[in-house]
Amino acid sequence: MKNDTEVPLCVDLDGTVVFGDMSLRSFVSFIKRNPLNIFLVGLWHLRGRAFTKYMLSRHFIFDETSLPYVQQTLDFLKKEKEKGRKIYLCTGSCVPVALKISRHLKLFDGIMGTKIRVNFIGKNKCDALIKKFGERGFDYAGNSSQDLKVWKHSRKIIIVNASKNTVRQCRKDYGDREITILDC
Repeated sequence: MKNDTEVPLCVDLDGTVVFGDMSLRSFVSFIKRNPLNIFLVGLWHLRGRAFTKYMLSRHFIFDETSLPYVQQTLDFLKKEKEKGRKIYLCTGSCVPVALKISRHLKLFDGIMGTKIRVNFIGKNKCDALIKKFGERGFDYAGNSSQDLKVWKHSRKIIIVNASKNTVRQCRKDYGDREITILDC
């Protein structure tokens, strides 16, 4: 059996590293700038959710130094990094947003996220992680019911600030594996 430093740690962004949702923040920011932008968002949405997220990210100006980071997650990631572990930011937010946050935090060895045609959540995220690291070849930290699909294929499960229902479902479905809960 591999030890933790030999297994990559994959971490969700929204609700896990940062409180809230970066895609929602980008939407609100875009609409606040000009309420008529809602019509642009509607047009983009006709081309799919990934395209909409991508376009919003191109217009999203944010200060990565002042985001509401989940301190318990950052502390956990820093300890894992100090042990020599590879850590990947794996998010439904767009790659440019994830890249900006990754450069600021200096904790991640790579990022994976939504691109213009692929919304990197649920099955898409799961398939990509299995392809890159193999079945149960990674540990995964997340916070939402969407992450249940990923936890199904991870070696260890790290739950961050999740609802009681998500924790209960995870324990029910994956109680045979090590589950760590970080309450924030």
